Amino acid sequence: MKISCCIFDLDGTLLTPQNKISEVDKSTLRKLSDDGVKIIIATGRSHLQILEYAHSLGISDPSITCNGGQIINIMTNEVLHRDFLRREDAIKILNAAKVEGTDFLFYTPNCVYHAQSSERVKFFLTYNETAPKEFRVPIRPAADYPIEEDYSNIIKILIHDNTDHIQKLEERFNSAGTLTIVSSGKNLIDIMPENTTKGAAVNILCEKLGIPITEVVAFGDSMNDESMLKSAGYSVAMGNAVPEIKQICDFVTKSNGEYGITYAIEHILSI
Repeated sequence: MKISCCIFDLDGTLLTPQNKISEVDKSTLRKLSDDGVKIIIATGRSHLQILEYAHSLGISDPSITCNGGQIINIMTNEVLHRDFLRREDAIKILNAAKVEGTDFLFYTPNCVYHAQSSERVKFFLTYNETAPKEFRVPIRPAADYPIEEDYSNIIKILIHDNTDHIQKLEERFNSAGTLTIVSSGKNLIDIMPENTTKGAAVNILCEKLGIPITEVVAFGDSMNDESMLKSAGYSVAMGNAVPEIKQICDFVTKSNGEYGITYAIEHILSI
């Protein structure tokens, strides 16, 4: 099998349980890159949240962020693809969240905004405490969102709540089919524009880069990785992946705390 591109989910896949990329996996990915294989990050995070990881790997290839809502070259800030929520959808969801006291964040191209009493925002604040200044995430209370932007530049809304509520959110906000709602991890619900998936973004990126999808290997662990794993020529589930992801993949490697990326590449893909 010819491999031209490896695509890695971040949380639960490329990152260890300590939210780091292990030196072992860094070395493996650098060798891949030296051999001409493109290294792509595909994450539910904003590009503002992955700067440190992309720079540590020396990635010069575009990254897929916001679950496919954006494809951007971190090093040059060139945007290859970006899609925004419909203004009316964003307003309806955020107004309901504010009234009901739901924990939420929303991502724009330049900032991450959070609910006044958000618990999830602590994840960002903790990261910013130790991150180098140039890699800190711009994060502000939702009340500071500039009124002139008029809710027309929101790429993703993140709801911090039980993922069992996804069906209720679908029924309440997505009767017109203008949204994609998916779990990106425990108690994390991502809301994006319709047809926004990592799989769709992989196809867009492959077309732009001139790479056959059959030459792509994808790695993931959560349900927001499903479309990407199904699209790729070869799919790898992490040992810590949810059962549904393990069932659809070509191979199940070790966990993200056991150098699962390196194990799959060296022992299964033979590259």
